[in-house]
Formats: sequence, structure tokens, C-alpha cells
Amino acid sequence: MKKNFATFIFSMVSIIAVVVSCKNDDDIMLQGIIPENLVVDTNVSTDGSGVVEITPSADNAVTFIVSFEPDAANVVVGRGETATYKYTMTGQSSYDITVTAYSIGGGKISSTVTVNLEVSPQIDPEVLQNLAGAGSKRWVWAQTTGGHFGVGPTTGDFPEFFSATPNSLNPCLYDDVLVFSFDANGTLTYTLDPGADGQVFVNWTEVNRFFPEASPEQFVDECRDISAQASFQSEFNVTDNVDGTRTLSVGDSFLSYWAVISGEYQITELTENKLTVRGISQPFNGDDPLAWYSTFVPEGDTSGGEPLVSVFSNLVWSDEFDADGAPDPANWTYDLGNGDNGWGNGELQSYTDDSSNVIVEGGNLKITARTEASNGQGIYYFDDLQLFNAGGASQSVIQDFEGAAPAFTDFGGAFSAVIANPDASGLNTSATVAQTTKPQGSETFAASFFDVTTAIDIPANPEIRLKTWSPIANAVVRIKLEDSSNGDNFAEVDAMTTVAGAWEELTFDFSGAGAFNYDRVVIFFDFGNPGTAGAGFSSARIKTEGLQEFTYGRVAARAKLPTGGGTWPAIWMLGGDYLTNPWPAAGEMDIMEHVGNQQDIVFASTHDSNNFGGNARTGSTLVEGASEDFHLYEMEWTETEIKFAVDGIVYHTVSNDGTLPFNKDFFFILNVAMGGNFGGTVDPAFTESSMEIDYIRMYQ
Repeated sequence: MKKNFATFIFSMVSIIAVVVSCKNDDDIMLQGIIPENLVVDTNVSTDGSGVVEITPSADNAVTFIVSFEPDAANVVVGRGETATYKYTMTGQSSYDITVTAYSIGGGKISSTVTVNLEVSPQIDPEVLQNLAGAGSKRWVWAQTTGGHFGVGPTTGDFPEFFSATPNSLNPCLYDDVLVFSFDANGTLTYTLDPGADGQVFVNWTEVNRFFPEASPEQFVDECRDISAQASFQSEFNVTDNVDGTRTLSVGDSFLSYWAVISGEYQITELTENKLTVRGISQPFNGDDPLAWYSTFVPEGDTSGGEPLVSVFSNLVWSDEFDADGAPDPANWTYDLGNGDNGWGNGELQSYTDDSSNVIVEGGNLKITARTEASNGQGIYYFDDLQLFNAGGASQSVIQDFEGAAPAFTDFGGAFSAVIANPDASGLNTSATVAQTTKPQGSETFAASFFDVTTAIDIPANPEIRLKTWSPIANAVVRIKLEDSSNGDNFAEVDAMTTVAGAWEELTFDFSGAGAFNYDRVVIFFDFGNPGTAGAGFSSARIKTEGLQEFTYGRVAARAKLPTGGGTWPAIWMLGGDYLTNPWPAAGEMDIMEHVGNQQDIVFASTHDSNNFGGNARTGSTLVEGASEDFHLYEMEWTETEIKFAVDGIVYHTVSNDGTLPFNKDFFFILNVAMGGNFGGTVDPAFTESSMEIDYIRMYQ
């Protein structure tokens, strides 16, 4: 490489300042030191790469700050060191570079030099082959892969704010085609084909850039035809940056989604079958910049995945499920019951070891979730709402539910009705009572109210008594009295149940209530807690804890998944030290998760102390016929990364290092949960469904 050197010498005459103050002589001498004789050596590449090297020197200087471009980060170097920068704008250009020398006392001098250079496209042949094929290549969105579109903060490298699930965005995005081409003269051309409708997906903050009179809804992106205002064709270039990153430039064009990313995208992954980029937006409406993530695949291939190439081939353990009966006790033990708070996820099922829930049969392990009798949770009864005076004498019965039933109004997911007394014993043997149900997933404030024809006379009669029946003790029961014509006029009092599964009478003291027209009664049960009522479900959860535990390897499990809203099957691994190092610190790797409310989409995740629950590192992909056919679910687990694949195609990869809990023994768990945080609402028509596993194998 031929180098051009230019030397620029800047000299100054020292200025001696007389300072009158209380400072000592050393401080005055230190402040008086100013760098002199600033020399800036420049080395400008002539191979078209755009690399410029700056080596500054000056008397009395200890530090130099080099400013290559106004919007670029400054480079700080010491004496004898060189600052390197790579300009990426193609063609001939001139740049002013400012160097500032600093002394130990803070004195400084500056010099500006001008460099002229010509930048030509510098694309590695393999990169060009991957991007543009033999001369032209068409890319489309990897729409069937989870995370193909996402957004996060500029400070990270992960779409923390939003990550699209498969096929979840507007069709006007998915019909876009990105075309990269080159010819024999080395001309590189990028074209965006927006599809037959001519529309592209425009970030809501950008709509007014093109359509000033529009009224975009906050956070709602729009499909728009901007072909008359934006560039859909330009030259492209790929540059290797000095920091090891790689930049794809498409000039003043854009990669399908308009979010004003100034035509430059960081390539985070580029292979023959996958292109993933990250771009930083500058919103037109002044919002803070965001990092946008996009993944594309060659046209005709929407999987976005690559074949799983494993480094593990030695089979060290497996269960082929060939012997009918209970699971092999040498491999499996059971988790039983309801766990703590539905196994930490608000799940509805109770796990058993019964053969109706778990059995090896016909060469497959079958874990079956079934609807059982009502779980009895979240269902409450009440009766005989009476008003008493300050002396404790009964004044009137507000409602005893024996005549015409009041018209209940429900909210928050609860519902109430008058029914036959289900427990006509003890304190209450009346024929009919009111029932309130708080279904699983209802709000903490879910309740019902009814109106009375005659206003309740408070504070003249400040006490209300109510008979209640609760499945649990220590449940808060709240009575709220309201003026139906003015919601600001109300009074509310709490009491607490003391017994479970029996009638008792609770007293509510309204002596502090204001003198309002109380013609509405609201009754809350288990106030402050979400609903738990619902049909009971049984299922099974088996594990290899203490029997078969592993560090690193390839997991392969061939399975057919259950179906039905609310089903939540999983094949996963948990850190073996979870008893002394509680979750999520112990680590969790979900090889396969599926929810019946999102049929044919499977998920893979890792959980640790920094990324867990809803913030786990999760990927998803479309698996057509997941509940009709057997598919192969795999996880390749090494010291540096964890890959997840379906039918041999990788769809999700996360990094691993010594700071994460994925470098120790883990054990397997197989289960089918119902409902909960991830499983969601259970279909009322659900009766039973099974996860069938042909085999599970571990290679190392």
C-alpha cells in the first residue's frame, strides 16, 4: 500500500501570565505549562479503503484528542500513539481533522489538517457472494421466525422493547423484496421492491415527514406509499470497521421498514441464508433514537434458519420409552401437587403420578392434561345483608336473596348470581344465596354490585352485617356503598374471613361514613388478589433431578404436542443447584415450549438473573402441524453459545460465557401445564390432550 505523508507544524509562543491569588507556586507553574510545537503526521491510504492514521506529537503534551468527523466519537491517544479512523462515504471527499494537545496542567493547543481521499467499494468477496449471489440476490423478511423484527434501546444489542412473533406484522411489510446486484464493472446496486401495493411500513413517528396533515396514532405504524418522496434505489457498500463491526450502506435508501436510519445498518449476521442488521433511528417527531433489528432470508426461504451442525456425536444417555408402564424410575421422578402459586406461574393444574396423566405406551411417553372437577378456588357465597343501629339492634334487611334476585352488574372479570345454597348448614340454612366467582385471570378488584330502591340509612344506622362463605380464611371482604348518581360520594369498609369452607357473619362499621344517598352496594371478595376460580386440571411433570444431570451437549427430543387453548407443554432443563441457588439465578433452558393459544408456534428461551420471565432471551418459529405430527426439537449447548433448532434448522441462538449460570449440571423436566402466565386462558370446551415423546437423547 502506497502511503502519503503530510506534516503540519503548529508552533506557539509561550505566554506567561501573572496570577495574583492565594495559590502556591507549584499550582502557578503547573497552570503555566502549555503544549508547544504541535506536529500532526497523517497517513492516508490509497487503496480506496478510507483508512486514515493520525500520529500527533507536541512538546509538554501528554494527551491528544483527535476529531475525525463532527458526528463521530473522538479518539484519545497518548504520546507516540496513533489514532485510526475509516471513512465510508464512497467517492472523492475532503475531511478536516482537528487535533487538540493537552498538557498535564490542562493547557491546550489545537491544529486542523485537511485530508483528501477517494473511497471505493471495499467488499470482501465472500461477503459480496453472500449478499448478492452470482450477480443479483433477492431477500425477504424471515417472517416465520420469532424476532425477525424488533426494537430496543441504543445502549444495548437486544430488542428489549419489542420482538415480533412469527407472521405477526402487517402484510405490507412482508411483500417487500430487497435486491442486491453487481455487474462486471463493479457497480453495486440496491433496489427495494415494495410489492404490488407500492406500500411500505412506516414508523408512526415518521408519518408526518411525508404527510404533514396526517394524524398518526401513537405507537401505531402505518402502511404508506412513499415512492414519490423516498429513494427506492441506490448504490450499496459493505465496510469492515476498525472496531471489528461491519456496516451495510444503502445510500439514501432504506431496508423495507422506514424509521430514518440514514441508510447505514450494522450487520450483526450475514450468511448465504440469513441477513440480520441493526440500525439507529432519528425520529422525525423528536423522540429519542432507538435501535431497530431486522432479519431477512433469500426469497423462497422464509425459515431464516441454518442447518444445525453439532460438535457432539457421542450418545451418553437416552430414554427411548420402549417399555410400557410407568416412566423408568432410573431416569425419572415426579413433581406433585399445585406447587407454590401454581408453580410460580399461576398455573391451574395439579400434578400427579397417576397413569391417566403419565404413562409409557406404544413406544411413546404420554403426558396428559385433563379437566377435573372444579378446584373450588375463587368461588364465594354471601347472604342476609342487614342494617343495624349503633346499639346493635337490627333495623332492616337490605337483601336476603330469597325473593326476586337483584340485577347484578359485574366488573373486573368477576360475576355474581343467586343460586341454591350449596352448604345449607351451620349459621345459614336458607334456601338461596348469592354466589360471586373470580375466575383465573380476573382483576384484583373484580366484583359485582346491585342497586336498592330505598337508600341505606347511614350514618344513623352505621353497622352492616353479612353472612359469607369462603374457600379460604383471611380473605378480605369489602363492602362499598355508593351514590349511583355521583360516584364521588361513597364509603367502604373491609372485614376478613376467619374460617374456610363454612358460613360466618362479618360486621362492617360505617360509623365514619358521610351522609350520602347510598343506593348501590358493591361487594368484593379476596380484594387485592387476582382471581383463581376455574375448572380443576390434572397433569404430570417428571424430571431427572438427582438421576441424570449434564453439563454441555446436544439434546434431541422427538415430540408431538397437545392442542387446546390453555395447554402449555414444555421440554426444558433446570440448574441442578436450584435449591441453594434459587431460580432464576440457577438458570433455565427451555428446549421447547408451546401454548395452545398460539397453535403451531414453538418457543425456546434461556432464563438467568438478568433475563428471566417476560424478559427472557426468547426465540420462536412456526412449526406447522406441531400437534398433528412428531417433530425433532434440539438444543446445542456449549461454553460459548446455546442454539435451538426444530427439524434440524436453527431458529434461535443465545450467547454463553462464564458470567452466566449455563456452565454446570442441569437436569431435564417434561410437563404439560394449564393456563398460567404463559399458557393463558383455558378453552371452556377443553377436556384433555397429551404431549407424546418418542425419545429424548443427550449427546456429548
